[in-house]
Amino acid sequence: MRRLWAAVRKFVVDTWFVFVSQALAFRHMWFWSVVMVTFIPLCTMGFLLLFGKPSPERITYILTGSVTHAVSIQAGLSLGQRIGALKTRRVFDYYASLPISKLSFIYGLNLNALLLCVPSSLLLVVISVLGFHHPVRDPLLFLVAFVLGGFSLAGVGAMIGFYSRSGQIASNVTQIVNPILVFFAPVYMPEDALPLVLRYTSWFMPTRHVARLLRSSFGGATGGEWQSIAILVGFIIISVLLVHRGLDWRGDRPLD
Repeated sequence: MRRLWAAVRKFVVDTWFVFVSQALAFRHMWFWSVVMVTFIPLCTMGFLLLFGKPSPERITYILTGSVTHAVSIQAGLSLGQRIGALKTRRVFDYYASLPISKLSFIYGLNLNALLLCVPSSLLLVVISVLGFHHPVRDPLLFLVAFVLGGFSLAGVGAMIGFYSRSGQIASNVTQIVNPILVFFAPVYMPEDALPLVLRYTSWFMPTRHVARLLRSSFGGATGGEWQSIAILVGFIIISVLLVHRGLDWRGDRPLD
């Protein structure tokens, strides 16, 4: 039992070390990161509100879709690009020299990506409350959706970053994958509005389940919340296992 406690303590400390080191490295550009993460979802939200009658159900889809989009950009797209850039600059050589595990390194990066999602998501929630009088009805479920969604999407970004040969390839792949995750799933629109094929393929996209939980937290009960939670946990476990297996401290692992 004492060994287990010591192993858990070391894992938490190592993860915190990676998280803090990455957060300090990001302190000079956090403002523009928040602007980038918030700008695209806000523009999409404003564009969608121009068309059709702004019914409560439609506003719920647009607002929760915007939060999901923000988390997808920061946790998925930006993390994949950052890992690709770290790999190109051989930053992994530094972490390879430290007595930390690959799992601690992965979780430290994921925590950093999740933290950077907070400002943009809070801004979108404030707009929802003040602009549309649409508050969060279940804050606990919102928090669960945010954390699980952030980690599952960070897992996607981490896989792309670690398995890409260079930072440029990681950047290109993430910019292709991100629109697919957002617009090929019932994020901004009901499932019935999607083509039949996408209704089935979207079950394999974490954004579908993140948006589903967020809609429930805003009071739009969708049913199957526990199912979405279980699927997101499955996404996190699979992504961590794949990244842990594919992370080579000093080698290049091509995507194809």
